[in-house]
Amino acid sequence: MGINQCIVKIAVSSETNYFHIEDVVYYRSGMAPDFVVRWLWYFEYLAALVKVKNPKRKVEFIKGSQDILVGSEWHEHRRAALLKSRKTKLKKLEKGVIDDDLFGFKSQDNEIEKAEVRQQIESLENDEFPIDEFPEYINKIKEYI
Repeated sequence: MGINQCIVKIAVSSETNYFHIEDVVYYRSGMAPDFVVRWLWYFEYLAALVKVKNPKRKVEFIKGSQDILVGSEWHEHRRAALLKSRKTKLKKLEKGVIDDDLFGFKSQDNEIEKAEVRQQIESLENDEFPIDEFPEYINKIKEYI
């Protein structure tokens, strides 16, 4: 993520609850500040169009600096964090002393859990683990005007 990146967001509330954001109509990240200033009139115009066509909804127009990771940056950050936590969990499972019961069920459960964690680590290392990503661009203006 660059130092000077900005976002523009237009969000609408539900018709029944004025304070609950129902949908993000427009979202764009990774823009330079001078680009946002130059096209600010257009983003305000889009927000005004949504307000006119949806008078019973609250329409919020937000512009500002980009403080969160999105797209591939978020994916790599989250994958690294998940990989670290799964490796720590595997170490705890391997080093933990098991107070086994009469029939050995706790040992079996521990082995099953270790196998699951190993599978998750393998899928994270191969980048096959499902990770939700925040979009870099959303444009649903036509649905609301």
